[in-house]
Amino acid sequence: MSESTTNGMSRREELLAVATKLFAARGYHGTRMDDVADAVGLNKATVYHYYASKSLILYDIYKGAADFTVDALHDDPTATARETIYHFTRRLLVGIANDIERAAVYFQEGPYITEWFTEEQVEYIREKETQVYEHVRDVIDRGIASGEFYDCDSHVLALGYIGMTLGSYRWLRPHGRRTAQEIAVEFSTALLRGLIRDETVRTLSPLGVGIDAPVKTRILEEPS
Repeated sequence: MSESTTNGMSRREELLAVATKLFAARGYHGTRMDDVADAVGLNKATVYHYYASKSLILYDIYKGAADFTVDALHDDPTATARETIYHFTRRLLVGIANDIERAAVYFQEGPYITEWFTEEQVEYIREKETQVYEHVRDVIDRGIASGEFYDCDSHVLALGYIGMTLGSYRWLRPHGRRTAQEIAVEFSTALLRGLIRDETVRTLSPLGVGIDAPVKTRILEEPS
């Protein structure tokens, strides 16, 4: 049995990618293992060789999304709080733009994962979500403590930031007039100009000195 496909992906990776697209379009409940097998041109028994259940496919989607989000928040501890938030935003939006279906599945199926995942699997996902929240909150608190930011409720702002960035899967689209990086600049500038104390910094370099957002992936902004 071949472990690789013509596009260079392993068979398991191909199954995961196809299932992600199907779950995003039809929902987890609306997708059968037969649908996944048909989409990759395999029989269902072969699909079960790689994934013993549909819930294991969903968990791999969730784990990949959760791990990516935590990894995207790794930062340079010597950077300013505003630079850190900008780079968080850029990495998150670019990553979501590159795999919109995975983000869609994550949020669409979120209310139901306790029905399909084991306690250990749910705990893993919740732990990653908590890490994301705490990391963002701690950067905001660092900016407040250093005097870089105005005093604010970092708990509320962190939750709002997470919703603003991770919820962008609803309207990010390929091949549009704006890039993910450009949108990250817009988001970050609007947020940081409400936080930065120093008027000169707030006006001239809200994202950090010398930061230049590259232009790569095209993204269309559409209303939700």
